[in-house]
Amino acid sequence: MPPEFNGGLEKWKEFLEKNLKWKIPLKNKAPAGKYTVILKFSVDEEGNLSNIIAENDPGFGTKEEAIRVLSKSPKWKPATQNGKAIKYNHKQSITFLVSDQ
Repeated sequence: MPPEFNGGLEKWKEFLEKNLKWKIPLKNKAPAGKYTVILKFSVDEEGNLSNIIAENDPGFGTKEEAIRVLSKSPKWKPATQNGKAIKYNHKQSITFLVSDQ
């Protein structure tokens, strides 16, 4: 099983709502649209995150903000194989939405 944020998708969304500075692209004058950053990182056997890098940079400060917020993340539930926790390289996307209103 791959790793997951403790509490699953609902808690991941809550974490992002509390910690992500979602107005960053707006402050950097991004045109309306979706800006998705794909992050690659390792989750060790204890659930610690490391080696966080962005595979892409949509611009307007989104890459830096996505890395910052993931770096603040609490421990994740580690990946398991045959019932044993293992180190796992994972990908997670974070999308910023900029409205034209």
